[in-house]
Amino acid sequence: MNKHFTDDALLLMRHEIAEASGNEVFFIGRTNVEGIVCEVEAIARGSKQAVPAILARAACGDVVIHNHPSGDLTPSSADMDIASVAGNQGIGFAIVDNGCTRCYQVVSPFTEKKGELLSLEEIGRIFAADGMMAHLKGYEQRDEQVRMALNVAEAFNHDRVALVEAGTGTGKSLAYLVPAILWAVRNNQRVVVSTNTINLQEQLIRKDLPFLARNSQVEFKAALVKGRGNYACLRKLEGAEAEPGLFPDEASAELTAIIEWSKSCQDGCRSDLSFAPRHSTWEEVCCEADQCGRSRCKHFNRCFFYRARRDASAARVLVVNHALLLSDIVLRKETGYDATAILPPFSRLIFDEGHHLEDVATSHLSLVISRGAILKQLHRLVPQKANRAGLLTILSNRLTRDLPETMEALYTELSALLESHLLPKAHDLAALTEQTMDWLALTLERETGGPAGREQKLRITPAVEQGAFWQESRQRLHTLADALGDYTSALRSLLRRCEDLPDKLQEKLGDQLLDTGGIEGRLQAMVDGLLFFSADAEGYCRWMEATRGTRGVQARLCAAPLDISAQVKETILDRIKTIIVTSATLTVGGDFTYLKKRAGFGLLPQQRLTELRLASPFDYASQVFVAVPEDMPEPTAPGFREALGERILRAVAIAKGGAFVLFTSYDLLNKVYSALAPDLARLGIKAMKQGETGRHALLAGFRKEENAVLFGTDSFWEGVDVKGDALRLVIIARLPFQVPTEPVQQARAEQIQAKGGDPFREFSVPQAVIKFRQGFGRLIRSRDDRGAVLILDRRVTTKGYGRIFLRSLPDTALITGDSGEVFAKMEAFFGGRA
Repeated sequence: MNKHFTDDALLLMRHEIAEASGNEVFFIGRTNVEGIVCEVEAIARGSKQAVPAILARAACGDVVIHNHPSGDLTPSSADMDIASVAGNQGIGFAIVDNGCTRCYQVVSPFTEKKGELLSLEEIGRIFAADGMMAHLKGYEQRDEQVRMALNVAEAFNHDRVALVEAGTGTGKSLAYLVPAILWAVRNNQRVVVSTNTINLQEQLIRKDLPFLARNSQVEFKAALVKGRGNYACLRKLEGAEAEPGLFPDEASAELTAIIEWSKSCQDGCRSDLSFAPRHSTWEEVCCEADQCGRSRCKHFNRCFFYRARRDASAARVLVVNHALLLSDIVLRKETGYDATAILPPFSRLIFDEGHHLEDVATSHLSLVISRGAILKQLHRLVPQKANRAGLLTILSNRLTRDLPETMEALYTELSALLESHLLPKAHDLAALTEQTMDWLALTLERETGGPAGREQKLRITPAVEQGAFWQESRQRLHTLADALGDYTSALRSLLRRCEDLPDKLQEKLGDQLLDTGGIEGRLQAMVDGLLFFSADAEGYCRWMEATRGTRGVQARLCAAPLDISAQVKETILDRIKTIIVTSATLTVGGDFTYLKKRAGFGLLPQQRLTELRLASPFDYASQVFVAVPEDMPEPTAPGFREALGERILRAVAIAKGGAFVLFTSYDLLNKVYSALAPDLARLGIKAMKQGETGRHALLAGFRKEENAVLFGTDSFWEGVDVKGDALRLVIIARLPFQVPTEPVQQARAEQIQAKGGDPFREFSVPQAVIKFRQGFGRLIRSRDDRGAVLILDRRVTTKGYGRIFLRSLPDTALITGDSGEVFAKMEAFFGGRA
């Protein structure tokens, strides 16, 4: 026993079991550095129903212990369920006899080995010309890759945060994976690798990690982790089959297909379906944290999500996307790191495509409330149509039918709550929601006076707060929040009183009660959100949106933090021992200051932060032709669109297609595309436009054509990899500044100005430079690529800030002059293709 418990811990457990007259007692044990339980606390007696609450109080490295009064330490099926949940969280699970003389350790607690430092010499040998990497086809040793790998290893060895800008062609994924895998295996620690794009995730899972698994000297397991919402919920599917009336008619065919698929599929993941269900249909049957019974669910052992999570808990390298990572971190913070968290415990993080950190963090710390979101929850409880079933109508009917007459007082109380309040008032509340949000949308359209059909936005500034519109809006939002608050309070009362139902009836109503509890939590979050939005939310930008569509005009209430640096430091940087942030575009003009200021890295002690900037190994001077026609009108000048079209056509004709034309707005893209498509067709060049089909299909078509021209915006500036001759020309229509009237952009600029800064140079220019560099980087993806980048915004050479854009590009000559000169030189570069 002493290899599992100290003497003091054993004495205390014996005492508590004796006090319970030899019945079952549940303990939480805290472990010392050797992994031995040195402290115990009795948490519950006699009931496995308390286990979820116990696990929520236990932390990674703790042990949940309970006694078997029979003396038989064989784990029951209920014990194995507990062990499974505990193991996913790094919590151990042990069974003892009443005398605490024997112990069966079902799951060992997660213990970090004392850090075995990585050998820099060993890593150097792996990347040597005759090292392990030589197994990679076409491998040649690159100093930049070796330097990055050594920098990452040092960060693991010394618990540092490393910012690494690695130019295209460095081989950054292998440079961080090699030290990460060695560390994970030798120190029994998980490493999470987070990416922004599916492309990079697929490269890691399908190419880089399998290569390392085949050729490295260490055995390791890696797993791609997806969020709960990607998995079908077996409980919900069973409910959909039993109660089809709960779901809209238009979803019935898709639901039937999903139910049949779930009976034979392996993973239960949406991406494995043979068709793409509507978002609203999938939402009805996917796994969700607030509507999950976890170990108490009868489907727990077969649960698609928990099977995937158990698989992830056995892996030492987890690949996730930024959205999932931030969701997990926010969830851990809000719930005290309990069983609802998505990822198993980890303390080492690699954040690839790291230039997205501020945007992703802002998104996850933001608030959005819409008319549809509130109505959806209310209609799940009490449907709009009288012929449909709802959670509360099912509860009411079953209580009337199944509650024993001996419990008349409880029935009277529950019936009064349902029939006099919750059922009728759901319709009243839905009507109030529609009335409030529709008034906001229509009045906002009038207040902003923008063009009909366009999205209208109004930021809540001190000046707006003084006006009559805000005063009435605030009053109406408070009225709606109060009504919603009263309703959620009645829901809580109902759920509380249902705890007194007979066990068998509680079990029968388990699904409805669980789903109703989830909806109560969502409605309460909306109450809190409405009150937050209508109050003076310091440090946040608040705005209203009105969008006109097929269902009329819709309003949304939005709020986003102005500065996420302190929250990123508190929730990520201070909690995770090693963090590697990498991308090809972290710096502005060769400096990390913008990233450090915006994303919280500048708040760290100097000794914990390292910076490394690595140039691309590609020979841009000979591979790329970069030009700016200086006779272009400025983007805001008359005739810009016509001049843009003329030069795009000329450049594409010289390159004979194979071009990306990158825009900053759909409006300009559509106008130029419409004007040029017929001319391009006459040249035998296929014009393709973002939005005409899905992004992957569009790219596949572009690669296949080899002489196509793809007109794209936003998502085509980055995360797109077209190697070879299919892409030989990138045209940047204008410098990618964010729209200055966007509420968050505007509010952040004002905040910088209020602190005495220059928002244009400190915020707008750096943002644009990073996106500009990403757009430029679409062209050269390998040593064999060759092509031209044409910049049709002459501000890059005429404005003082233009130098910052140019300084951020790889070392190559810039061709300037009038269009005739530029295109003559371009023809020469392409070897007289025209």
